[in-house]
Amino acid sequence: MPTPSTKKQLVWQNRIKLLFFFSTLVFAGVIIFAVQGLLLSLVLAMIISYLLNPIVAQMEARGYPRMTAVTVTFLGFTFLMMALIGAISPFIAKQISSLQSELPKYIDGTVALVSKWQSFVEGATGGVIEFDSSQGVTDWLETQSRAILLNLPQYLSSSASVMILSPFIGFFLIKDGRQFARNILGIVPNSIFEMTLNLQYQINDQIAQYFRARFLEAAIVGLVVLVGLLMVGFPYAFVLAIFAAVTNLIPYIGPIVGAVPAIIIALINQDSQVTLFLVVMVYAVAQLIDVFFIIPMVVAKIVDLHPVTVILAVIVGAQLLGVLGMLISIPIFSALKVTFVTVYRHLTDFG
Repeated sequence: MPTPSTKKQLVWQNRIKLLFFFSTLVFAGVIIFAVQGLLLSLVLAMIISYLLNPIVAQMEARGYPRMTAVTVTFLGFTFLMMALIGAISPFIAKQISSLQSELPKYIDGTVALVSKWQSFVEGATGGVIEFDSSQGVTDWLETQSRAILLNLPQYLSSSASVMILSPFIGFFLIKDGRQFARNILGIVPNSIFEMTLNLQYQINDQIAQYFRARFLEAAIVGLVVLVGLLMVGFPYAFVLAIFAAVTNLIPYIGPIVGAVPAIIIALINQDSQVTLFLVVMVYAVAQLIDVFFIIPMVVAKIVDLHPVTVILAVIVGAQLLGVLGMLISIPIFSALKVTFVTVYRHLTDFG
């Protein structure tokens, strides 16, 4: 039976271990947010690992060594991505070049559309509502265009480093993820070990399912938009489809934002009413497929959050980390919810 001094020593060891555990988490968080591009690289690496882990697990179940399964899966994924990028990059490069050359035209056209909308609102309200938004839109569009052109080399350099670093980290997350998790759990105090183990499993499983489902959803929406715009013969179909797929990852407002550029281009180009209607229908069909088939069958119930919580999470994420924050806010809030519920149950069980 332990003596009082032994018990006291165990308590102090447990407290020191607990302090070291949380200090390690805080230190890791500071490094991730302080180093430029590291957070985005880690997010992409985690997405890669979540997408490829099921394939690796299937190969392991069939008797392949883990290193062989990881290497074959990763090489296959790399070859597939390179082939896909190589196949569509000429079309995307051509469309981006064309879009850049016509950018002044679309800036002026957008300002003209805003002016028409402003005149319509003022006329409909009998002059009660008066405002001048066209100049503000002009200044904002010119500022953003200039910023993109001036910072393009920096964006390309940062993107290149992220594209190199994220697959590298992703490979080792798949290969050594289990051992890394064991090492982290090894510094967890015994008093919260079982709770932490259960929490780690729940968060990892939920985030993995969320990312797989959302990226499948985005890919289907992007493909539907691409096929629809190509059938209509609309310009910049590849660029607009990629934009629609990416913005669709943002809950609620993403699908609307994704459709805006195509509608503005159709209006500025003075396309026929039939073309405008068909473009709107392409995005409407994509969202109908998403809402009535993909979300109920694939995404629903993975992240059990109230719609108000989702909106608040997106707003907070946008304020803190911009577009990246909007994309990762839901899994982070979901993980926080799981953590809160698990810790609360642990405390009440031992209370």
